[in-house]
Amino acid sequence: MERRPEPGSGPPPAQGHTTLPHTADVRIRAWAPTRAECVAEAVRAMVEGFADLSDAVRCGTRSFQVEAGPPEDQILAVLDEVIYEMDVGAHVPCSVDVREDEDGLHLTLGMTDVATVPQIGAVPKGISLHDLRFDRAPEGWVCTVTVDV
Repeated sequence: MERRPEPGSGPPPAQGHTTLPHTADVRIRAWAPTRAECVAEAVRAMVEGFADLSDAVRCGTRSFQVEAGPPEDQILAVLDEVIYEMDVGAHVPCSVDVREDEDGLHLTLGMTDVATVPQIGAVPKGISLHDLRFDRAPEGWVCTVTVDV
């Protein structure tokens, strides 16, 4: 489920995500007032690009930390960790909570069994470094990422 405004419905929401046209892979764009919220939106965008989570049942949690550093390194580490969990643990995030402090990003993912959610798109295999962007903008944070499928 992409979160974007309807045409003509006014200004875009302060927080959300969408997919962008791309030749062979999936390109996602996420935005939010804070870096932590933008990371959460990027995770949602990547997962919603291939899985229908509307009836997902949470079966556990996965928590991890990404050390403080450049925003591009952090988003890469987070999305790589989510892909790793899908590949190795056969779980996919159905909820995302991200908080930030001086140590970095702290993520708590509500997980569901990947076999229990309908697949609606190509499953992510990795994150491309090409054109990876994660910047502070006047209205908050914006990241754009190409997901290899």
